[in-house]
Amino acid sequence: MGKYLYGASVQGIQSFIFQTNQLNDISGASELVENICTKKFKETVGDGFNEKSNAVIMAAGNVKYVFDTREQCQHVVRNFPRMVQECAPGITFSQAVVKFDDEKSFGKAVDELEKKLKTQRNLPQTPLEVGMLGCKRAAKTGMPVVKIWNGEELDAATYAKRVARKECGNRLYIKSMVGETNKGENDFKFKEELNIKDLTGKNDWIAIVHIDGNGLGTVVQKLGKEREKFREFSYLLDQATTKAANKAFETIKAQENFSLDKLPFSPVVLGGDDLTVIIRGDLAMPYAQKFIEHFEEETSKGKLGGLLKEANLCGLTACGGIAYIKASFPFYYGYKLAEELCHAAKTDAKAKDKLNVPSCLMFHKVQDSFILSYKDIKERELELKPKDNSKDKAANNGQNTPATPKKTLCFGPYYLDEQVGYKTINDLERMVKELGKAENEGLKTGVRQWLSLMHENEEAAKQRLERLYNIRNNHALLEELTSAHKRTVIDSEGKEKEIEHYAAYDVLAYYTINNQQTND
Repeated sequence: MGKYLYGASVQGIQSFIFQTNQLNDISGASELVENICTKKFKETVGDGFNEKSNAVIMAAGNVKYVFDTREQCQHVVRNFPRMVQECAPGITFSQAVVKFDDEKSFGKAVDELEKKLKTQRNLPQTPLEVGMLGCKRAAKTGMPVVKIWNGEELDAATYAKRVARKECGNRLYIKSMVGETNKGENDFKFKEELNIKDLTGKNDWIAIVHIDGNGLGTVVQKLGKEREKFREFSYLLDQATTKAANKAFETIKAQENFSLDKLPFSPVVLGGDDLTVIIRGDLAMPYAQKFIEHFEEETSKGKLGGLLKEANLCGLTACGGIAYIKASFPFYYGYKLAEELCHAAKTDAKAKDKLNVPSCLMFHKVQDSFILSYKDIKERELELKPKDNSKDKAANNGQNTPATPKKTLCFGPYYLDEQVGYKTINDLERMVKELGKAENEGLKTGVRQWLSLMHENEEAAKQRLERLYNIRNNHALLEELTSAHKRTVIDSEGKEKEIEHYAAYDVLAYYTINNQQTND
C-alpha cells in the first residue's frame, strides 16, 4: 500500500523576521515561524496527528512527516499552505511529497524529497498581500494597511507579529534562558514592550550573532536512512542546542547585574543546530564562545553522542559570525553580514578538516553607512594594496622581482582551540585586556596611526612602527598586533597563494566595542 513522506520548508525567514528594527515585531515573527512547524502543522493534520510515530522533524522552518494514507496527505497538501499564509502573511513556503514502500526505502525517500523541495523553492510564488495601487500603505513596510494597533496603521504581516508577541512572546526568551520548563508564564515576567535601548550599554554598539553547527549534512546522510534514528537525532539535537543556549545565558547572567524586565539580549532563532540572537555588543563574544563550548559538550554525550559516533563523529562543532552594528543600523543587513561571516568561518575551518571541522568565530564592526557584502567590505576596508614592483623591476635590469605577498587586516577566524597560524578567542580577549591597561594608552594611538599609514604608504608605516618600538616598552603586545602572520591559501585557479594577516585592526575594533563610552 505504501506510505507518504511529506516535507515542508519555510524560506525567507530572515527577511520576514528582520522586516523592521522593532524588537516586538522581531520577537513576534520568531514565534510565528516556530508555530508554523509545530502548532499550525498539528492543527492542519487534525485528530490523526501522531508526533511519536509519524513526525520526523518539526523545527527550524522544516517539517518532515510520514502519512499512512493518501487521504491524510492530500488534506495537508491542500490546506497547510493556506494555514501558513493566514498565520504569517508574506512568508515563502514550499512543500513536496514522496511515496515509499517500506522502512528500507526511507533513506531514498528523504533524498528524493530534498530534491523536490529544492525544485519547489525555485518556483515563483504569487504574494497574497500586494494590494491595489491606490490602497493605503504602512509607513514602515510599504505594504497595504489592514489593521490599526494602538493608533498605528499596520500591514497584515506586522499585525500577525504583534498578535503573536502578545499571545506567547515570552516563550522564546524562556527557552533561551532555562529551556523547556513546567513553570508558568507568571514565573517569568518580562516587559510587554521591548525596547532597543535595553540592548545598549555604555555605548550604542549591539551585535547580531548567528551560529550554525558543522557536519550536519554528513550526519543526515548516515542516520537519515532509518526513520526512528533520524527522528530521535532531530529531537535530541534541538534539546542540546537549547541547553547550550541556557548555559551561555547563565554566563552573561553571572557577569552582569540585570533584571528580567531589561534583558541585554533578544533571541531570534533557537532550534535544530541554529542560534541567532541580538545582544549588547560587549556580551556578544563571551556569549557566542560559551554557547559553542557547551554545544560541543552537549552533542558529545548521552544518546545524541552515541548516534553521532555511528556517523564517525565524537560530537558536533559550530561556527559563528558576529556583526557589530549601531542600534540604529538596519537589522536585516546586520543579520546578512553575520550569516556571511559565519559562512567565511566555516569555509576556513573546513579547509583544515572536512570531517571534524573545528569551531571558530568571525566578527566585523560595521563603520560604514552601508554594506553590500562581506567580500566587498574586505576589498574596500581590510585588504591593503600590494606594492608596485615596476620600479624594482626597472632597477633590476628588467628582471622580475619576487611578488609582494597580499596583505589583509582581516585576522579571523578565531578558533576555540589552538590552530597553527591563528589566534584563539581567548587570545583575542587577552590582547584586548592587555591593550586596555593604563600604560598602553599611547600604544593604542600609535597602532591606529600605523594602520592608517599601512593603507597609504607602506614605507611610512614601517618608519612609524620602528619609532613605536623605540618609545614603547610593551614590545610583545606590539609585535602581536603588527607582525605579519603568513597563511597559504588555494586561489580559484588552484594555485597556492601566500597572504599576510595583521591582528591590529580586529583588536582595536573589539577594544572599542568593549570600552567606548558614549552613553551616560
